[in-house]
Amino acid sequence: MTKQTKKRNLKIFALLMCLLPVSAFAQTPSAYLCGTNTVKLNPAFSGYTPANGDKIVWTVDGTAEAAVIYNGSNASYQIAAGLAVGSHTYSVQVIPADGNLCPSDASDNTVVEKLPAPVIAVAAPGSVYCTDQTAATIITASKDASITLPTGVTMAYTWSATLAGTAVTDITTLGTVSTSGDTFTLKAGVAPGDYVFAAVGSYATGAVPFVGGTSCTATANKAITVTAKPGKATISIVP
Repeated sequence: MTKQTKKRNLKIFALLMCLLPVSAFAQTPSAYLCGTNTVKLNPAFSGYTPANGDKIVWTVDGTAEAAVIYNGSNASYQIAAGLAVGSHTYSVQVIPADGNLCPSDASDNTVVEKLPAPVIAVAAPGSVYCTDQTAATIITASKDASITLPTGVTMAYTWSATLAGTAVTDITTLGTVSTSGDTFTLKAGVAPGDYVFAAVGSYATGAVPFVGGTSCTATANKAITVTAKPGKATISIVP
């Protein structure tokens, strides 16, 4: 390929990039929401303090909302509890009441991502095992296929168990949780009985703030019966 062809291709690529809408470039969320939780957005205007009578104009997902007449305490924007699942952008500008002053430029976008309600499942290869088989029993927790999570968000799991309806105080006596947290492997020789293994799934968002709390978790369980291994037989001779 000649240098001239390479230069031409680079120019075409640069032109196509310029023609892409802003939405084509992923923006890192400033916060994640889940359930009916909300957050408040507080603006600060560089070099200017809003005065009573100024207009505060918020733009949400590209549409400017009705101006708010500033009264000293109403510049913030409260995100609605019923925000739709997905990514939402917010920007703000101030238009001074004093006609001699210039309106501010719109702020950079703040991105808030609403996550779907979590749904998980817990499964195992079977439901009945003898004590010698339990070491091969792996219980797996997984996010439901209907849930699509944005890059950077994962599902974390917390495990618990009951035996005959009574909580097991130390689940490590029954087995081990994988490093990734999504599987629980039973130890060999688990005492016979009726167990229920439960996983609670919650969102992990790394360094990005998450507003969800206990109201945004999902629980699923798997019942497993462990049976006693038959004792070694003795043979008697009957005349």
